[in-house]
Amino acid sequence: MRILFLEDDPQYVHGLPDGFRELGCDVMVQASVNKEELKLIYHLFKPDVIFTCGWGKLHSKENLKLIGNFTEDHRLTHCYWATEDPRWTEEWSLPFVEMAKPTHIFTIDPDSVDMYRQKGFISAYLPWACNPQYHQPVAPKEEYRCDIAVVATAGITWSGFRKKAVNILMKPLVKNGYNIKVWGKRWDEQHECVLGFTVPSKYLQGKLPYEETNAVYSSAKIVLGIQNRVDELNSRTFEIMGAGGFMLAPDTEGIRKYFTPDKHLAVSGSEQQTLEMVDYYLKHAGKRQKIAYQGRQLVIDKHTYRDRAATILNVLGGK
Repeated sequence: MRILFLEDDPQYVHGLPDGFRELGCDVMVQASVNKEELKLIYHLFKPDVIFTCGWGKLHSKENLKLIGNFTEDHRLTHCYWATEDPRWTEEWSLPFVEMAKPTHIFTIDPDSVDMYRQKGFISAYLPWACNPQYHQPVAPKEEYRCDIAVVATAGITWSGFRKKAVNILMKPLVKNGYNIKVWGKRWDEQHECVLGFTVPSKYLQGKLPYEETNAVYSSAKIVLGIQNRVDELNSRTFEIMGAGGFMLAPDTEGIRKYFTPDKHLAVSGSEQQTLEMVDYYLKHAGKRQKIAYQGRQLVIDKHTYRDRAATILNVLGGK
């Protein structure tokens, strides 16, 4: 199968394309969208499937309409991976679908599958994963060394579980002056009245290039795995563990569905428990390393983009 992957975000480019390649697909990644380029690609590459993901800077209304028209004109299968569900389904996923006209919708939210099917789409659940070829342990870097690392974008409205997760994991460590480094956008814009606490500027490291995330996860002793929901896992969960990082996550249904606490990662259900877990694992490097190793083995055995690509191909085979 020949798959044209329309994406410029490295998080996606270093994920599913390699999974498809491992399964023998011929994959072309195109980082820009314009009519003449698509016309040339169609005649030279002759794709069977177009694949798009999420909502990013590539997805202007003009580009989405161009993709939709291109798909219809050439009667191509167009798979869309809706990675912003369910928090941004109304604002992002549905407008994307309306303009880009996919034939198949894969979503990280199992509860959204029926919604898409009721709208007439072929739809299936597709969670995040890791790419062992990319998400792997690397040599630690001095500038990233710390006891506790956070790689996350600060919320806009802080609705839902994400605010609670940040308060369980980050708040007690910030309040007690632990050695933390925080990478990501908007942390310098947060107000205590909204978030519940402030993150002092001394902890803030600014935006981190995606290509450097493995180095952070390999350099920090503990990485906080902030979650958006209680029943699902975000992309960094698999990426941290794939890179061999020791993760402390909120104690949720989603975490326990995939992993065993104190075997694959550590969990906390309260601010006090966070302090206890951090103090314990900072003192026990051997246990940290063993758990991080076991966590990595689990995700590279069961949760890779090769596995997710196989799910997609099975759905396409049954269209």
